[in-house]
Amino acid sequence: MKLTLARPEHAEHVADFYRAIHGPDFPHQEMFSRQTVERLLRDGELAVVIASQNRRIIGCGISFPQAWNQSLEIGTLSVDSIPQRGEVGKALFEAMRRLGFKSYGLVYFRASTERTFKRARKIGATTWGFRPAPGSRDFDKSELLLGFFNPDASAPRVQPPDNLISRLPFAARIVDALPNADQHMEYPKAYPVGEPRGTGMPVISGRVWPTYHSKGNYVSIESSAGRYPIEIIREFTSKVRQKGVSDIRLTLPVNQEQAFIDLLDFGFQPVAYLPGWYLRGSHRFDCVQLVAGLPRVPRGASSFMERAAAKIMDGLAVE
Repeated sequence: MKLTLARPEHAEHVADFYRAIHGPDFPHQEMFSRQTVERLLRDGELAVVIASQNRRIIGCGISFPQAWNQSLEIGTLSVDSIPQRGEVGKALFEAMRRLGFKSYGLVYFRASTERTFKRARKIGATTWGFRPAPGSRDFDKSELLLGFFNPDASAPRVQPPDNLISRLPFAARIVDALPNADQHMEYPKAYPVGEPRGTGMPVISGRVWPTYHSKGNYVSIESSAGRYPIEIIREFTSKVRQKGVSDIRLTLPVNQEQAFIDLLDFGFQPVAYLPGWYLRGSHRFDCVQLVAGLPRVPRGASSFMERAAAKIMDGLAVE
């Protein structure tokens, strides 16, 4: 078996492989199009590892580079119906993990089953939290966030302050498991942080709405301007709630303790602690991810995802 990192000229063969083994229910329909795959590979929005044998593709793994914070999200593994299917899948995952570790320094993926979670723990992945399904109140549709952080990458991680956020039991376990970080660099004053996909919008008061990304019945706030961003976030959240949007998300650098407390009071709940998530200049900073409109986990949670979400939320709860 040979593993190859796909280049734009491989797009036709990659698209042929995906069309051959997947149908209309496959979540990444863009992989069926040669032109789309070629463009995504050329623009650096997609990375594909190809597994081949005797000059025939037997499997592919897709991952998604994130330029704004130099991270790599490992996506779906697709393997043909062959006897060594399991071995090919493992090789594809490890190749993408190494690609992210070497080229980005921050690698993460999602898991929705106990089987995948246990496999991830065996290879050294750390649970960072969970991602509720956008616009859904069903915890069974959530996904765990697991990842690898490379402390020897070119962008060093800055040690988080000793505060309410970093002392939360779930956060403290992640921080304590990582090597010592840079003790001298100050954390950023701006918040929230996120991939710049949205657009701002002026309001009558002369303020500017936060930049945000909206898809379906959820909104992800990416940044906020002004001297008092928490007030703008509060006003914006109230406005979108009036329009029927209950799922609102944002990410804070962990030094923003007061903003964290204010957001808790306004109905936000922490769902993940993300080490080195925010890249500014040549340094990485830990962040906490919060979601508004999240229901309580049902008492006596029976499914794996309900139990996992409950455990994470307990570990991130402020007493």
